[in-house]
Amino acid sequence: MKHSQQQTFKLFKTLLLLFVFLNLFACSELKTTLTSPSLPTTSSEISICNTSTPYSPGVPVSGTAVFKKRGLNITVSNITLGGVNATSLPIKYAEIRVLNSSGQVIQCGATNASGELKALDGYSNLLLPNESGSYTIEVLSRSHQVFTSTFKTVSPTLDVSIKEDIYSNNVYKISTTLSSSGVSGTTNSSVSLIAQADENISSKIEGGAFNIYNNWITTFEYISSGTVTATADVSCLNQPLDIYWKAGFNPYLYIYPDGDPTNTLSFYLRGDNELYINGGVSGNVTSTDTDHFDDAVILHEIGHHIEAVCGTMDSPGGKHYAQKRIDPRLAWSEGWGNFFGAHIIKNNIAKINPDAIPNLTSGDWLYYNDTTGYGGSGSSLILMRLNQSGSTASFDTVNPASYPGESHTREASISRGLFKGTNSCSGTTCTNSISFENYWKALGKTSDGMGTAATPFRSSAMFIDKIKNLYAGNLPAAFNTMITSDEALHTVGDSALNVVSGSTTYNAWPGYAIGLSSGTCNETMLQPRNLANTNFSESDQRYTNHFYTIDTASLSSVKMIVSSNNVECPLDIDLILFKENYRYNEDCTSYYSNNTCATFAKTTSSYVATYNRSSFTVSGTTRTKTLSFAGVPSGKYLLNIRYFSTTPASTSVGTKCVYTLQNQSGGLLCPNTSY
Repeated sequence: MKHSQQQTFKLFKTLLLLFVFLNLFACSELKTTLTSPSLPTTSSEISICNTSTPYSPGVPVSGTAVFKKRGLNITVSNITLGGVNATSLPIKYAEIRVLNSSGQVIQCGATNASGELKALDGYSNLLLPNESGSYTIEVLSRSHQVFTSTFKTVSPTLDVSIKEDIYSNNVYKISTTLSSSGVSGTTNSSVSLIAQADENISSKIEGGAFNIYNNWITTFEYISSGTVTATADVSCLNQPLDIYWKAGFNPYLYIYPDGDPTNTLSFYLRGDNELYINGGVSGNVTSTDTDHFDDAVILHEIGHHIEAVCGTMDSPGGKHYAQKRIDPRLAWSEGWGNFFGAHIIKNNIAKINPDAIPNLTSGDWLYYNDTTGYGGSGSSLILMRLNQSGSTASFDTVNPASYPGESHTREASISRGLFKGTNSCSGTTCTNSISFENYWKALGKTSDGMGTAATPFRSSAMFIDKIKNLYAGNLPAAFNTMITSDEALHTVGDSALNVVSGSTTYNAWPGYAIGLSSGTCNETMLQPRNLANTNFSESDQRYTNHFYTIDTASLSSVKMIVSSNNVECPLDIDLILFKENYRYNEDCTSYYSNNTCATFAKTTSSYVATYNRSSFTVSGTTRTKTLSFAGVPSGKYLLNIRYFSTTPASTSVGTKCVYTLQNQSGGLLCPNTSY
């Protein structure tokens, strides 16, 4: 549910040493302000300890490394952070460094799946030299090792670091010191290393860092084991992942150094493979928003990483609200993140928060949640029950009968639909009818998935279509019923998306970014809506816009013809050709202080390849508008059919605009029924 403002922050980091700070606005415009701050010195991350030093026979060390975390108070209406859990969780597969009294590294090792201190192979004893002395054992929130899997052709590699900040790049660690007799063959006393969750015990709250680490380890184990992805390739997980978090620090301040620290933010920086997790506000970790123990939020951001490296991430980022119709790419990406976080917890609750199990109905985790504060100061910021029916959901309701297909622009519905499709849970609409393996395939970069370069402009509609293809064109009945009768996630070509008027059937939603083909088809109907169900007075992406994928290599122009008897349509419809990775220009020229639009006018941006926003050409009863692609480089673009009004809030719900599209030769262009 947190914002994914990747492109903005990546540019910020690039320009940081030039003293340029970026300001990101809801309208997705970038502005720069030149300042001269005193920047901290940037240091490199310490080298990985990956050399095993033989000591024969050596002095073995035994012990464990564990972490503590805050538990959850769970009620019907609220989930909040509480006291520290009684159960400690093992720190798995983590790097071990052994230092002598001079601070020199004299041995390397790794914890095993139980958090036991072992040699680098994860099995043999961790050995000290045959010399008496004082030794320090450090366990780092970092891992770099091959994760052997008998299911996979290529075993994936863990490569993750949890670090304090972007300047020091300090990796979190816990340590203990022991005195060794140095007598060969003897075993030192067992040591115990604990990463604490209580800031009164340790102000750095290392348990928060290791909880973040554990979320990635659990995700990695779940996906790479083969239990849920079978023999599917998961080598995309090999890419290094850096996660930045600091107790009491809000990473929003990396973007806005002089901004309001109470505007808390966790986010993913694609391209650089970096997560930023909110640690609190100005040192406050008790009564403000923090995310280091909000597993769903951490895993949501990890879900963005999975989407980016194992598929392709199209999201434009920016502000989003689960209850509003928004950009389908953004709705998909955030919906996937919400689903992913809840799904990983549900299927790994014993590894993530075993103390919560007795407080869950049937031990079942069914939520996406985000908390603020803890104990008496705690409350829910967001609580979404993912097993509920979309038409009666407590967080965000949808009406599939009245608004078919709408939920491809609604984050909450996508979250619920994905969750219910691949999980069993207490609720009649949970179907468990699609395997996570097929979700993985539909997300990915193989011919089965939508992550390939051949399929730009990704959305939940495309994802479900890829799922449908995996079932030879026929979705499992339970899943199909759930998405159409419960969540308004109709597949393209579904008859429920049609509008019948007289003897004519109109296609009222061809599907976001669907392709066009020459053929014979009925007219398409645009149904503009007012702004009641959109955020910040943004254009309605489901009803006021239609979007088609265009390949200019085969088209030199497109002509739109509006029905001559279309008396219900104001006839101000435009043709806009967007580039890939576009940002939608909202046609808002000024805003009120509450971020609602004050004035509307037709605008353009650098994301637009070409457009025709002039008046229709009228010849008798025919109204046409032609968009030429002359001068536009060959490639794939998004054709936007957009209704425009200077007073969109007053647009009648009953407005209908019927149109057809023609190619340069005058032949009909028809929406495809599949991606």
